[in-house]
Amino acid sequence: MNEARLKQLIRTAVLVELAKRGLYYIPAAISARHIHLAQEHLEILFGTGARLTPKSELSQHGEFASEQTLEAAGPRGLFKAVRVLGPVRGATQVELSITDTYTLGIKPVVRMSGKIEGTPGCTLRGPAGTVDLPSGVIVAARHVHLSPEQAAVYGLKDGDAVSLKLPPPREGVLGGVVVRVAAGFDLEAHLDTDEANGSGLLCGTILEMASAASIMTAAAPFAGTAVDAALDLVTERDVNKALMSGAGAVYCSAKGFVSPAAADRAKEKGIAIKRLP
Repeated sequence: MNEARLKQLIRTAVLVELAKRGLYYIPAAISARHIHLAQEHLEILFGTGARLTPKSELSQHGEFASEQTLEAAGPRGLFKAVRVLGPVRGATQVELSITDTYTLGIKPVVRMSGKIEGTPGCTLRGPAGTVDLPSGVIVAARHVHLSPEQAAVYGLKDGDAVSLKLPPPREGVLGGVVVRVAAGFDLEAHLDTDEANGSGLLCGTILEMASAASIMTAAAPFAGTAVDAALDLVTERDVNKALMSGAGAVYCSAKGFVSPAAADRAKEKGIAIKRLP
């Protein structure tokens, strides 16, 4: 066992013990742009019979960064040497930050991994060929990985959403962090480089799960009457606040604007967006 893995196991064991005492902390992992390949596309890009060659282990069991890299191109620009992660998957998926999508000239679509229907595509170029993806480019929704045992200790289940407190010097709360529970997962919050850079986070930064009181404070715009709560601009963040506070609706002023991301999130989570007359 390498030193990094040993440190991770010790850290996770300590955090789980703290959770048993009602202190809920989760380490952060920062995901840079990367690519997951289906076997079909792996062979087109790297040659018939190609297999991914592990370069380094990732924190989640069985996942690794491979030696292989690809060029990812969009209408406006391209990235060279984008790392391919393994093992191969059933469908090819490209994960970028929102800033990355602007560089490529691709509409940013925030999705959970694997939910690629209706997403934009891009062109992947490898040493043996090219693949024009019609879809599969996503901005990964922020999420938390837990094993079933860890989820039980934290009182969470797959599909839940939690809020995480950001430490100084840029304190804040990240809401709508989706919980993913599966055998082989290990305790970790996955954020992209935009979220990490904007908050001053590094890999391994320990984040605290926000308490119910903190969540209600963050949801203050939903207190009081509907008129008081009406927003001129409804964003995905506002929908997440409503979700975490238990509110069933977000109120928009008569001439207010609802962002497409907010509308998608509200539809996904069953939150009504009510426009006031």
